[in-house]
Amino acid sequence: VVGVDPEGSVLGGREEVKTYQVEGIGYDFIPDVLDQDLIDDWIYCNDRDSFLMARRLIREEGLLVGGSSGSAVWGMLEAIRRHPGAKKVLTLLPDSIRNYMSKFVNDDWMRRHGFLDDETAG
Repeated sequence: VVGVDPEGSVLGGREEVKTYQVEGIGYDFIPDVLDQDLIDDWIYCNDRDSFLMARRLIREEGLLVGGSSGSAVWGMLEAIRRHPGAKKVLTLLPDSIRNYMSKFVNDDWMRRHGFLDDETAG
């Protein structure tokens, strides 16, 4: 089991809390209901990679997902790179685009936050 979380979250034993823009995942505390012993590996995804992956899923696959889904897919691809012998891979896309129409799907918002330049636009 691989957990994917934003850079800046304390899950997985990280002690330094940093701000991040991806919503719906990440914590500044350890939830009582989380048994971290069930997680074999943690992968941390930055905001830029999360949002660019979500935009790619929208553009190329027609999946109307949010930023945490971008994190999940980016993390899945990183897990495959780390564990090339994995036979079965499953990822859950935990959100939809509904709450993010004025955020990461907006080129101006992405540029203002430093996540988009002319090479990555679109």
